Amino acid sequence: MATQLQWASVTRLLCTLVLSSALTACGSGLLQPTVEPEPAPDMFSPLDRPAEQYSAQANVAAGDDVFAWNVLAVRALLQQGNSAEARERLTGLRTGASLSQQPVVTLLEAAVLLTEQQPGQSLQRLRGIDGQRLAPSARAYLRLLEANGYEQQQQPLDAARALIARHDLLAGPAQNNNRERIYRLLAQVDVASLRRAQGEHNSPEANGWFRLMAILNAGDQPAARRSWQLQSWSGSYPDHPGRVYLPDAQDVAQPQAFEPSHIAVMLPLSGRLAEQGEAIRNGILSAGQGQTTRISFLDTQGADMAALYRQAAQQGADFILGPLLKENVDALLKQDPAMPVLALNQPAYQPQLAAFYYFSLSPEGEAADAARRMWDDGHQQPLVFAPANELGRRVAAEFNRQWQAQSGRPAILAYFNNQASIENDVRRALNSRPAAAAAGQVQTLEGSTPGLVPEARPADSVFMVTNAAETRYILPYFDFVRDSRAARLPTYVISRSYIPAGEAPMGELAGLRLSDMPWMFDGAPQLKEEVLSLWPEANAGWLRLFALGYDARALVMQLPALRQGAPAVPGLTGELTVSPEGVVQRRLQWREYVNGDWLSIGQQTEPQ
Repeated sequence: MATQLQWASVTRLLCTLVLSSALTACGSGLLQPTVEPEPAPDMFSPLDRPAEQYSAQANVAAGDDVFAWNVLAVRALLQQGNSAEARERLTGLRTGASLSQQPVVTLLEAAVLLTEQQPGQSLQRLRGIDGQRLAPSARAYLRLLEANGYEQQQQPLDAARALIARHDLLAGPAQNNNRERIYRLLAQVDVASLRRAQGEHNSPEANGWFRLMAILNAGDQPAARRSWQLQSWSGSYPDHPGRVYLPDAQDVAQPQAFEPSHIAVMLPLSGRLAEQGEAIRNGILSAGQGQTTRISFLDTQGADMAALYRQAAQQGADFILGPLLKENVDALLKQDPAMPVLALNQPAYQPQLAAFYYFSLSPEGEAADAARRMWDDGHQQPLVFAPANELGRRVAAEFNRQWQAQSGRPAILAYFNNQASIENDVRRALNSRPAAAAAGQVQTLEGSTPGLVPEARPADSVFMVTNAAETRYILPYFDFVRDSRAARLPTYVISRSYIPAGEAPMGELAGLRLSDMPWMFDGAPQLKEEVLSLWPEANAGWLRLFALGYDARALVMQLPALRQGAPAVPGLTGELTVSPEGVVQRRLQWREYVNGDWLSIGQQTEPQ
């Protein structure tokens, strides 16, 4: 009996020891499942695990994978609403992060602030990150955080801009969801705000969204106007993601060619620009003689362009000619007019509206034509000499843009300040190098080794952005600084340097090459005789504006064909074509100053 009791005690003791050992093993983790290290996925890939699993992988990972798993763990904690633990983990993450990893930590800190409903501080953090240095997935996350921050601040337009910038960084369902969110955000914005939001500071895709939603949100628009605007939008944005929201069909037909019966002309007919407006008005009326199309004139002086557009539509106009001022053109563009327009200026923001055209006498357009002419004349390294003001730099930049498009290399850009510094400015200009070479940029010129900056060539020609008085004053300095005995560098100027022919010869201008509209030389002599008999006091500026009005009216019926690549049309202002963007381009006439007259290049005077 005693022996049985002893064996029972021993058995109970052994069981107790075994159970105790098992419990101890459990407490020490010996029986926990082993975590096998995995390669870390993209830090900003979709989350598909709880934060604990990402943390477990971070504990067994090595190298850069440790950082990646920790980033995923923080994101998962935020998704679970646990910002306190996410912030705690971030503190350690920043301490061990490399310089290249610090922006990612800042991204996550901004995400924590958003979770804590602090959008202002979050957006401030995001503004300190250079998005272009991030990987595409991180950049997409940055844009998402921006959108979330702006939405928390009830700024749907800015939120939509961020999502629009994010769109091309996504694919598949994520991109579809992003597009739907853009639509929902913009569907709550009023039409006036969507129109004001459009501008050159946006991407073309953002402007496309704002314009489309302005049309769709305007529920009180007449059906005909809405249809026209959607047709125009469709033609302007054939690949835009917003096309899925076009009503009834994915593809809306293009607007048909127009044959206007009533042209509304918008010009300044009173105020300080009344004389200029009147010159254009007379050109329009002269070109329209004998035609049945009705023409009505609307004064833009002090007028609200939205109200003026409504007035034109109510009067039955089916074509708008004008306005003249850039700010008025921009204001009319914002109305998304439901009829063709030929504006008489080019604002900075020029959306590609299918039936909106731009025609101006801008010096930038003349500079581009000068670059083409100098290239055709065989020059290899032009020097641009322009005043150091906004106009001079703008015209020089356009010349350089066109020159590089043709030659593959930059022009030499130099600027002058005033008469007192002209000699030094000319010396500095003649010793200057092309802009890209001076900046150390890589160029590839004809006959050079790719990847090497070739030796800069000396200037072999000059393009001067000067008026007539400046041209006469500056040209002798180029002769003096170089060597008065050397042949003058071929020098080209635009119409700002025009001096009427027939005056006493000015020796300092000998050989100067000038571009201008044919009308200012010997074009359309009979029409010019009639014009001067009616307006004998007309000066060169008035005559140029008359020619602008005349050609604008004459082009109306031909605009669609020219935009499709029809041959150039001869006009008073030049040989006229239209770019795919709807800009009327002029090829000018070039003349050389010889003994007081402007002669065709190469033409010789009769022996005296």
